[in-house]
Amino acid sequence: MTQRWWGGTRLVAGRALVEGFASKSWRIVTAVLLLLGLAAVVLPRLLGSGGTDYTLVTVGPASSALVAQLDASAKAGEFTVHYTEASDLAAASTAVRDGVADVGLDSTGTTDQILVPSSNVGSFPALVSGAARGEAVVGALAAQGLSAAQIAELQALPAPTQVVVGPSSDPNRAGIGFVVGIVLYLALILAGTSIATAVATEKSTRISEVLLAVLRPSQLLVGTVLGVAILSLLQISAVAIPTGLSLVTSTNAQLPSGAAPDIALAVVWFVLGLALYAFLFAGLAALVDKITEVSSAILPVNALLIGSYIVAVTVVAGSPGSPVAVIASMFPFSAPLVMPVRWASGQVPGWELVLSMAITLVTAVLLARVASVIYGRGVVRTGRRLKLREVIRG
Repeated sequence: MTQRWWGGTRLVAGRALVEGFASKSWRIVTAVLLLLGLAAVVLPRLLGSGGTDYTLVTVGPASSALVAQLDASAKAGEFTVHYTEASDLAAASTAVRDGVADVGLDSTGTTDQILVPSSNVGSFPALVSGAARGEAVVGALAAQGLSAAQIAELQALPAPTQVVVGPSSDPNRAGIGFVVGIVLYLALILAGTSIATAVATEKSTRISEVLLAVLRPSQLLVGTVLGVAILSLLQISAVAIPTGLSLVTSTNAQLPSGAAPDIALAVVWFVLGLALYAFLFAGLAALVDKITEVSSAILPVNALLIGSYIVAVTVVAGSPGSPVAVIASMFPFSAPLVMPVRWASGQVPGWELVLSMAITLVTAVLLARVASVIYGRGVVRTGRRLKLREVIRG
């Protein structure tokens, strides 16, 4: 019995895939998404400057101590400092004013002067000022009779330990979770709308009535959902995979250590979320009589997705341990969007993740049964848009 059920379901799913691949609109949309994904790989390499460069002009040659300190800062900050020499203060000022140099330094007088352009050049002037001050401090210590070893010992004193205090243990990882929440929201909206449109199309063309003569409603519903979901996943992958590879292979990418598991977990949540929402979209789409009514029919589901997304990126991202965040991550209809964001904060116990997944999966199975009943009753009644209440009572 189970084998026959799955056999019919596979036939429906295969039919949906064949029709999708043969659809000109599906091929065009997929090609556009693939081009967007490839553009995310190619354009940064064509337009990128390969890193940040600064030019420092000094009156006279730059001292070795100043160069060493700035080069050390450049290595830590992943930028490059170029050095040029001016004959006097006027020439250095002209170089900065004309944009030949970003910052100028005059150490020939009793007091160092930093030449800064009127436009914003970021934190580089502060680095130059700190390096010049450090060089002056070393000179003052040497003038007081300290040896080179004693000065080196003072310079080697450790800096204060930086402790991040915030809603997440790793801000970079939390940023990955924020992006994952946005991607999941867009993916579920795209896939759900495609499923609803497919169901409404089959009903309006009376194909569903013909297929229901030889198949069960659950076979037709699950098969349609499965086939259209695969088509939607291929479209999403066309833009997501190249973009992800571009991010991973970029030399400037600084992905946190937990990024890979979090992204893999996001894929699992997408599957769970799609299994949950797909049957909601399909069941409501079976109530319409015209394809033009699909948008208004699935509006409650879209509102639920939008509300979950807003909670995920506002409340949960800022306070992952709050009661609202905990409840939203356990509620099955918001968990697919909320839990990945909350998990990326690094403050969620493993048992909460497993429990949230289990609740979502059980809810998806129950919804599949309810949606099959609504679908079986709704697709055979045409002529007007049906109300959910009358279908359930019928």
